[in-house]
Amino acid sequence: MAKNKKTKTAIYHPPKPGMPYLVETVSPDGVDVTAVSSKEEARILASKKTMKVLVRDETGENNGEHG
Repeated sequence: MAKNKKTKTAIYHPPKPGMPYLVETVSPDGVDVTAVSSKEEARILASKKTMKVLVRDETGENNGEHG
């Protein structure tokens, strides 16, 4: 993908009471959508910088990635 592409994040308010807020992040790596229960949670999640973290268990084997 092009290096000039930036990550963009949007918060979508629930269309009906009782439904979650959605935090959508669009980056060169793809789209990530997370449902959260409050506007405060959505704002906190949207303000965090996305980092890829490699998780290893006690044996040193890879368990996967978290982005």
